[in-house]
Amino acid sequence: MNPKEIFEFVKVHLHPCKAINAVVFNTMRILKKINPGDSYFENYLWHYKKRGDNFVDYYHFLWILGSHLQPDNIMEIGCRTGISICQLLSSMMDYKDKRVVLFDVFNDGFISPEIVKMNLSYLNIPVNIVEFVMGDSAKTVPAYKQEKLFDYILVDGNHERGAARQDLENVIKMFAPGGILIFDDIAEDGCNLKDVWESFKKDHPEEFYYIENYDGKGIGVGVKK
Repeated sequence: MNPKEIFEFVKVHLHPCKAINAVVFNTMRILKKINPGDSYFENYLWHYKKRGDNFVDYYHFLWILGSHLQPDNIMEIGCRTGISICQLLSSMMDYKDKRVVLFDVFNDGFISPEIVKMNLSYLNIPVNIVEFVMGDSAKTVPAYKQEKLFDYILVDGNHERGAARQDLENVIKMFAPGGILIFDDIAEDGCNLKDVWESFKKDHPEEFYYIENYDGKGIGVGVKK
């Protein structure tokens, strides 16, 4: 599909779905067993109880993205324990030609590349397709020696406004045409970064096709033109 067709696909699928709610929470339930100290499962249950089947998060969209568009070159800024990359890769039938680069500071005393690898392995997802880049994304992303353009980039790292905006700026030139950008936590129930997202859109109107969803923590999506 060309970028415009991919954008139309995103518009159709960025909405609630009972079946996807089920698989998202099942994956989180499985990982909770080996990460009992991680509160993300309870956090997402709070959102679900507030909205019911209308709850949408980027985890939900990743099941559509992975199963239908099957990106080969994947990047995340802010992977934490790896739940998001587990959701995306769990949606795929195989991992041939897949390449994943995960950026994180891993400095909160709980998360680490080892935990991410453990979670991936527990779901029978190969860890040899994953590269970890540790450190401040404001420095590590611009310094990264990119071999191929990315089909998908998640920006979900530092949620301080200036840092979040810098992460968005740093990835603009890293996309293949039709590549999908996700910016998380733009709603009030997230980190209220709507102003950062709207400012980014205003300054880069020709770089992406844009769409948002506010039925949860808030998702900003861009499709590279």
